[in-house]
Amino acid sequence: MRLGTQFKHQYNCHQDFDLIRGETHCTVLWQQQVLASIPFAHTLSKTMDGPCWIVASGPSLAEADLHKIATFPTISLNCAIKKFVDHGLTPTHTIIVDHRVFERQWECVTAAIQSGANCFFSFEGLSIIAERAPTLLQQGNIYLIESATRKYGVARWSIKQCLQQFQQDPEIALATDLLPYCRAIGFSHNLQKGVFAGKTVATWAVQLAFGLGYRAIYIVGMDLGGTGKAHFYADKNNPAPDFLRYYEPHIRGCFELAREASDKKGVKLYNLSLKSALPAQIIPKITFAEALQQIEDQTSSLK
Repeated sequence: MRLGTQFKHQYNCHQDFDLIRGETHCTVLWQQQVLASIPFAHTLSKTMDGPCWIVASGPSLAEADLHKIATFPTISLNCAIKKFVDHGLTPTHTIIVDHRVFERQWECVTAAIQSGANCFFSFEGLSIIAERAPTLLQQGNIYLIESATRKYGVARWSIKQCLQQFQQDPEIALATDLLPYCRAIGFSHNLQKGVFAGKTVATWAVQLAFGLGYRAIYIVGMDLGGTGKAHFYADKNNPAPDFLRYYEPHIRGCFELAREASDKKGVKLYNLSLKSALPAQIIPKITFAEALQQIEDQTSSLK
């Protein structure tokens, strides 16, 4: 309350938590004592290449055999880490940005960190880790990823300010028919500037994959309520979000911009959930087997 409405995005953080921003790292403090130095996500920009599999936690993930993609880079979203653990596998990256996962699914957070994967967390997540298990922040595999319009220690811009900044920025794409939503709907080509939330972690992950440098992105388990079921795992403590409620305009708008970015940059982008609520006209749908064959064909053509 003391911070004012421009810092409303920090209200979920513990009052003893603080971050000091640097250019490449932020310093995490608890009760004004230094806990750790955490690099920003952009320090890994353009360090990756080739194909990448984004693994979401929708019900269709239950049918996916992750052993078939064990040799490829992967990004685990939220509690999809459970599937990796069950298969005895380790993702290349994990991303958890919903504070409710940190609050209600703590085991997913610890499993992600202990897997050794690059863990991309929100500042709200860092606050909860600092409160519950501060030594985890010193593991060396945690990165801070932020929304373009909700950064810790930075007053949130008004819609007018966002339009003034983003419409002149070649690294930021906005939906011309959704400009009043420019604080949440967009596409960022620069991780240093943050990403657009779009009401689902999958939109964060796609922008992250672009920013890291991957050239082909295959999304598994992104059903967005299309199957009528909850997560691939049964858990009454963490009910599935109402994706259909947020489909218009947030999810649709962000993925339309992702498709435009894909076409513009020559990055392949596919949705492997055939029953996903996101139509194929926005993100093309292919099967798991077709994705594997596509990668094999691409690899063979390079030999």
